[in-house]
Amino acid sequence: MDISLSHFNHLTPVQIRFNDADSLGHINNAVIQEYFDLGRINYFDKVLGDRLGRAGQNVVIVSYTTDFLTESIPYNSFSVYTKVTRLGQKSFNMLQWLVKSGNSLPNATCNSVMAGFNRNTHQGLVIPDEWRDSFNHFEKSELF
Repeated sequence: MDISLSHFNHLTPVQIRFNDADSLGHINNAVIQEYFDLGRINYFDKVLGDRLGRAGQNVVIVSYTTDFLTESIPYNSFSVYTKVTRLGQKSFNMLQWLVKSGNSLPNATCNSVMAGFNRNTHQGLVIPDEWRDSFNHFEKSELF
């Protein structure tokens, strides 16, 4: 499936800070990963609310791949678009795009694998049905 901005139901505007730039005048690659983290946090807050963290139920990042497709300059405005693309038993995949305002294609993308995690027992966690329902409802699709 080809992805476009219309496939994303969540976006987080990013505030660019003075110290986000590196010596080349670009937004530093590590800072862009922080933007993706912010997008994930806002997505979870919107979709799961207080259900995340209840009874120690949480998620952790187990893998991510970030691709930098074009330079990101601090004097531009950006948003992070976030979506869940797959739900498994104990893990799920997220796709994120960093997009310059006015553009339809990303400057950078991040594909991550998130795993359910019980912070009380430090064990993996089967994704609760309540979370599945919330992801499917928010994404307007049946994720597998």
